[in-house]
Amino acid sequence: MENILQVRLASGLVKARLDDTMNTFPVYESATALRGDRLFFSLLCTAPFGLHGSPRVEVSVDSPIAEHVTVYDVEHVPVQLPCYADVKADEDYIDHKPGLFPDVLRPAKVVFLYPGQLHQLYFELRVPEDATPGSYPITISLKNAELVASAEASLTVEILDAVLPPQKLTCTEWFHCDCLATYYNVEVFSERHWEIIENFAKMAVDTGINALLTPVLTPPLDTVVGGERPTVQLVDVTRENGKYTFGFDKLRRWCEMCRRVGVRELEISHLFTQWGAEHAPKVMATDNGEYRRIFGWDTEAAGEEYVTFLRTLLPVLKEKLDEFGYRDHYFFHISDEPGVKHLESYSKARNAVIDLLIDHPVRDALSGFEFYQQGLVTNPIPSNDHIEPFLAANVPELWTYYCCSQGDKVSNRFIAMPGYRTRVLGAQLYKYNITGFLQWGYNFYYGRRSEVVVNPYLCADGHGSWPAGDPFAVYPDVNGKPLLSLHHVLFVQALLDLRAMQAAEAVCGREAVLEAIEAEGKVDFSHYPRNAAYLISLRDTLNRMAAKK
Repeated sequence: MENILQVRLASGLVKARLDDTMNTFPVYESATALRGDRLFFSLLCTAPFGLHGSPRVEVSVDSPIAEHVTVYDVEHVPVQLPCYADVKADEDYIDHKPGLFPDVLRPAKVVFLYPGQLHQLYFELRVPEDATPGSYPITISLKNAELVASAEASLTVEILDAVLPPQKLTCTEWFHCDCLATYYNVEVFSERHWEIIENFAKMAVDTGINALLTPVLTPPLDTVVGGERPTVQLVDVTRENGKYTFGFDKLRRWCEMCRRVGVRELEISHLFTQWGAEHAPKVMATDNGEYRRIFGWDTEAAGEEYVTFLRTLLPVLKEKLDEFGYRDHYFFHISDEPGVKHLESYSKARNAVIDLLIDHPVRDALSGFEFYQQGLVTNPIPSNDHIEPFLAANVPELWTYYCCSQGDKVSNRFIAMPGYRTRVLGAQLYKYNITGFLQWGYNFYYGRRSEVVVNPYLCADGHGSWPAGDPFAVYPDVNGKPLLSLHHVLFVQALLDLRAMQAAEAVCGREAVLEAIEAEGKVDFSHYPRNAAYLISLRDTLNRMAAKK
């Protein structure tokens, strides 16, 4: 057997499993991009059978724009829960069975190929805004000295004379400060913790997350009833003889960090507990000289004591957020995902403070149209599988979200879903003029209800709580910085597509863009072409529309 390396270029939508064959994936040899754009593509490679050990292979990029190309080695992770059992009739998954799936993207110049297994490398080209339009060859070379073997493949990228516009969509994926402190075993808001927080926030902004969950109080999210998550409260509270005063030094530092890395909006953490607004979040205070918890699961949400606290805090908080640089750039939550059975408790909690919040958006993720219909939530965030009545009602500035439960027919970012299923979200957001998107897990490294800590490299499903890929978008590297995941980068491509649609609209009009989106059939939140070629062709069409003179 010849000791040769075999390679094939493939698109950035590919998720290649170890036992896949190279011929499964179409060759990807040409692409277009706009100035200021980001283009992703893959290189699939195999080493010969019969070798002992894994060949060490050096990866190099030869191109006039090589300095703008990053190489990632794609690492596989165990996926024990690909999806919930009730969606297995949905065939649009790579697999419904547990197994190893590609997901971690680790920057690399050297990779190790396991003989007989398909290996995927991933590439990101960041096109400078001032790039000169034209065609640019990119040649990827692999070389192994021991085998005296090498292989190469080339892609031609045509940079068109149009600039990708800034992102208009407000996007948040919940940022969990406590998970970072726990995973890295550092004290909350120690200098090292602040450094790690900024590393992760910087990556969030770089990938289109421009609103950051801000823990004014420790977020009452995914917490077992009666339990606690680590305290990450940014506002210091003092109570003396029933009177409250507040310290905002940590909040000031948070806002300074957010402005430094480019966070556009602050998403103020929920004022009441998840799933019904029945209790207060954990609030720590120096109470008559003793530092202790003064509110929590034993506190009635709309009770006089907690409401008095909120009504004292909120006016001062708003003044400070304005002072710290976020005037008119923050929004509030009452309670996450209330159900119809929680209408009464949600209403009581909301009505206790809404007069203090009405000058800012108050947004909540939910599925029940009744909350909007009754005027309880004026800025609803329905899930993408319950959005139809909100669309029919022409809700202004509508947002949407997905999480673990959106696994049937609609777009999501589960690791076991094909890449096009995640990326098609961009077309859906554009068609329906969606102005904001929410997802609950940028970096949630706990299990269900935050009772256990997980190793995300071994457990991407929160100990069987959610389909793998739902709890987090990035992996924590040993250096206190995040590593991208493939399932998150596919979401990033959806955001880039959305911007390309807006660029094309500015030149050719909205109707022309909608026609391009539906060139292969109806597109809504549960219907779309179920193949990668559709999105590759659509993006090329949009790019050329944007560059049309």
